[in-house]
Amino acid sequence: MIPKHIKLLFCIPFIIIICYSVYLCTVYSSVPDIIPIHSFGNVKDNYGNKIFLVLPILLNLVILVIIWRIIRRPDKIKFTFEINENDREKTYHTTQLALVIIAIFITIMMGPLSFSDVVYK
Repeated sequence: MIPKHIKLLFCIPFIIIICYSVYLCTVYSSVPDIIPIHSFGNVKDNYGNKIFLVLPILLNLVILVIIWRIIRRPDKIKFTFEINENDREKTYHTTQLALVIIAIFITIMMGPLSFSDVVYK
């Protein structure tokens, strides 16, 4: 069973994604039709359509679904250590909390950093 505070904390990435999406919708018409696409560093590697601005949001949602499936079933995780029966719930709770923190971090990193050159001018 997932504790209520884990569920509430897992809502934070979705709130962040909604905020990014609303912001992107408000500035989408002012973004040029052709945008630079980067791979590594600050070098413009290629150019693409502005619809590519939506891809980081969609990718983030896919990652969040995967993380949520892991959070729902912590008993399926193959831990590299033996879990005592007494510590099982505590270990599952700690793992769920760590996954929520990872989800929040991924969402924060994928949001504004993904389209900072184009949208935040």
